[in-house]
Amino acid sequence: MNPIEVSNAAIGPHPLIGRTLVVTRAVAQADGLVTALEALGATVVHLPAIRVEPAPDQAALRRAVQSASDFHWVIFTSANAVHFFGRAAEDLGVDLNGALESTRLCCVGPATASGLEALGLTVEVVPETHRAEAIVDVLSARTSLRGQRILIPTVAEANPVLSAGLREQGAEVDEVIAYRTVFVEEAGPGVLDQLQEGVDLVTFTSPSAVRSFHRLMGGRIVAAAAVIGPVTADAAVELGYRVVVEADPFTIPGLVAAISSHLNEGGNG
Repeated sequence: MNPIEVSNAAIGPHPLIGRTLVVTRAVAQADGLVTALEALGATVVHLPAIRVEPAPDQAALRRAVQSASDFHWVIFTSANAVHFFGRAAEDLGVDLNGALESTRLCCVGPATASGLEALGLTVEVVPETHRAEAIVDVLSARTSLRGQRILIPTVAEANPVLSAGLREQGAEVDEVIAYRTVFVEEAGPGVLDQLQEGVDLVTFTSPSAVRSFHRLMGGRIVAAAAVIGPVTADAAVELGYRVVVEADPFTIPGLVAAISSHLNEGGNG
């Protein structure tokens, strides 16, 4: 059984009946979380706080895909990076398995690794702590990074901690923008009215979703937060949210199971 099914077996088939949760994921990515929460009986208010779009200029990403075999490591910091890197390869007719055959792969967390494994690729490194700093620590502990060529397909305006840390270790880092996140400017019709009726938890799966949702709410905290991991938790806390749920593992099933467990152990939003 997957983590959600294990949780159901322990506390009943519909443990979230009477609970209202907000899902802030982008439309294209929200179905799995919305469906899982509704299957457990929750009322879900879907307020997509961000849109995920391909990089406006695809040239650098396409060059990176075509030259992937020239790198010692490729580091993926999100499932979105995997998706858009894979899509660029498909558009170019590049076989990723062949292109990355001699390249070592590192992912920031299990959900990102799963995306690569679904493409038939083998991930060599996933740090136990799913942060950029941990990637630097793990890779530098395995081998000298001096002179190593490292490719990082990333989001526009990515936090520079990872690339800076690798360069400090002597690595040659090539960051290419694979995608961008765009803040949604307004909530859909009737969504704000639903929020006024009361919410148990707001779910966040990225720092950008935290910041955009907070802006949509005019800075008002409507409920405590359930987050997918520590980086998202940091963004929520910084804006004043009380984080009462953090997924373990840092995946959508892990988030759903953690929410279910928290609310059924007497936790509140």
